[in-house]
Amino acid sequence: MILLFLIAIFDFNEPGGPSTVLFNNTTTISLYDATAINPAALPRIGSNGIGVVYTKPFGIGRLSYNRFVLNLDRPAFGFSLSALGQTGYYEYTFTFAKGFVVDNNFSYGLLLKGYVVKIKDYGDDFIPGFNLGMLYKQNIYRLAVVLTDLNNPKTRAGDLIPMALRVGVTFAPVTNFSLSSNFLRSAESERFFGGVEFQLLPIFILRIGVATNPYLVAGGFGISLRNLSLDYSYRYHPSLKETHILSLSLKS
Repeated sequence: MILLFLIAIFDFNEPGGPSTVLFNNTTTISLYDATAINPAALPRIGSNGIGVVYTKPFGIGRLSYNRFVLNLDRPAFGFSLSALGQTGYYEYTFTFAKGFVVDNNFSYGLLLKGYVVKIKDYGDDFIPGFNLGMLYKQNIYRLAVVLTDLNNPKTRAGDLIPMALRVGVTFAPVTNFSLSSNFLRSAESERFFGGVEFQLLPIFILRIGVATNPYLVAGGFGISLRNLSLDYSYRYHPSLKETHILSLSLKS
């Protein structure tokens, strides 16, 4: 159970939505990612919205993950609350995010997060953290830089969650196609993420993504009907079972 705790914390914080297939892309402009990874995207969303995410990570027993997200366009503010758990283990994650506009191309943001963990025979733990993100957008490309866990948070047992650097770029040479890549580096590992999006119909988007360390493959789609959006993602893991992720959002 302790192993599950150390693997899950700060790791399975699944945002949901479009970048689930793209492995938490820092350049994605959506309420899901702006309240989990890069708050600099908040001023670029352009609408108010709420969303929910559901999955059973790797098909592990009764383990389930749920997330609620909210964003307000005018103050460029976002909030999220997620729950990951099964009998004897529960983890709750909350975030508060605020974005700021510098000019038409550049924005930045701050995300405050807290983890409340309850483990049978271990006790409770509260772990605070925060991210600083920047986003530059011009014509056919977006560039993002995010520093996660800047305070180098620690668990009650003294286990360090290291600060990490995320750098991402999205290139969209035409309106119905985009290519994204992200690089993550921390004191413990380096990872690469890549993906593509094809808008096959005005209401339908197909997505494919890959990741390294470990090697992962993902696929999925998004359907948008007026103010309602549904996203489905499938992730393959070489050692664990597959994960199916559903996200539903409403904007106004």
